[in-house]
Amino acid sequence: MRIYKQGRKKLIYDPCRQILLQFTPEEEVRQKILQVLIEEMNIPRESISTEFNLNQVDPTSKQRADIVVWHKDRNGIEHALIVLELKAKHIELTDHTLEQVKSYNKILNAKYLGISNGGHMQLYEMNNDEAVPLTNELYTYSELLKGKVEYTRYRELRRLPYELTTYDRYVKYLFNQNYIGEGTPIEMHPFISELQNYILCGEFIKGVKYQVEVIQDLSNGIFSYGNASGGRFSGYYRSFIVKGFDGKDYVYRIGIFGTALLVGDPVYGNRGGNTYLTVAVDKSGLSTNLLQLNLDQFCMYSEERSSYEIIHNGRRNGFKNQQVLEKVKLFSPSLLVEGKVSLGSLPAHNSISVLEGSEFIERLLEYACVRLQLMSKTKKRRTKTSK
Repeated sequence: MRIYKQGRKKLIYDPCRQILLQFTPEEEVRQKILQVLIEEMNIPRESISTEFNLNQVDPTSKQRADIVVWHKDRNGIEHALIVLELKAKHIELTDHTLEQVKSYNKILNAKYLGISNGGHMQLYEMNNDEAVPLTNELYTYSELLKGKVEYTRYRELRRLPYELTTYDRYVKYLFNQNYIGEGTPIEMHPFISELQNYILCGEFIKGVKYQVEVIQDLSNGIFSYGNASGGRFSGYYRSFIVKGFDGKDYVYRIGIFGTALLVGDPVYGNRGGNTYLTVAVDKSGLSTNLLQLNLDQFCMYSEERSSYEIIHNGRRNGFKNQQVLEKVKLFSPSLLVEGKVSLGSLPAHNSISVLEGSEFIERLLEYACVRLQLMSKTKKRRTKTSK
């Protein structure tokens, strides 16, 4: 891809608009995908719109689609054929990305959707409101118009028996996929593997013990959330709609992720390479990482009970531990045991039962709801101070 210059400015040529544009990571991806569309998929450049304002179709919309491919019917009327959402090459493609392009398609009604970060492009065919993934082949414009496509059959995640979650090759796979930290003690690996599989795929039964209400289990999906240090946890999360202490419904997502063991890193310095149990919340499109619990530190093995007790000291960036624990005492005193937040006791060498797993998830979600309340109170206080 050729880069042009105007003084110190780097420019890149857009073959569809036939103009030079400022070079940015996002524009680099867009132009790379345009080359694929035109040169490999044989899509006429005059059939492609870039940065298409959706208010041209719906005057109330403020959204803009990265790329729209059009086709004309026998009466010469144009219709959207493909809508593409693009991300910079360092950004993970997740279910969030797919939901974003699906929101555009509520206006455009294209037959196909696509997401890409330049390194990978995934196409989907719309079947009512369901996006059905296509094989990774690059179909031609003619094949897409005629519907000559093939569909990818994803192997859905499922609850595995204990012998498989603790099978050496499966545990190593999770380790290599960054779901178990490089520095996490090896004796904890089978337990973390079993816990991760239950969180993502285990049956969940709503209880009546707790203050917050789990409204709906949304199953698992791929998402990405950042933390305060600038890192990101990208991969599989289990999602729930929960009615919190404020009576409002939010989407909470639970996942387990490992970090790399680092020594003298210019950004992170020395890091132990731990495994973290994380809980994030989506509030009207705004995402926040509420909890990042270090399982290496807060998983306490009980030889007598042959179990792991998962606790937390309340730590949260911007707050003292005691502030968090006081909030837990106010909203959910049943979570406090001997001055710590107790999230549950889980078997160390056996399969997690539905009752054990469901109660653990409920306690974890309740604790996350308390932490959200703490954050909300702080925002209100800051707002009053600024006034």
